Amino acid sequence: MKIGIVGLGRIANTVADILVKMPEIECYAVGSRDLEKSLAFARKFGFEKSYGSYKELYSDSKVDLVYVCTPHTVHYECIKDALIAGKNVICEKPIT
Repeated sequence: MKIGIVGLGRIANTVADILVKMPEIECYAVGSRDLEKSLAFARKFGFEKSYGSYKELYSDSKVDLVYVCTPHTVHYECIKDALIAGKNVICEKPIT
């Protein structure tokens, strides 16, 4: 399963550190509002793709699942956009 992470703060570092140790998971793509931050995060954890926006990551047909690690204020928007793009989503906060 190819995973993409959006939002690359403290929680994303913790999540990526766990995911890279799981053999059934492919840490594939990261997305940030800042391309340089995305590139640095991808290098640090060995992700193949880096995007300078969340929507670019959602558009990647190889991403199977999006892990949302953005600030809480944009969770809804990120979840909605990823679902509209046909992605499975994990978000650490419940939302209704």
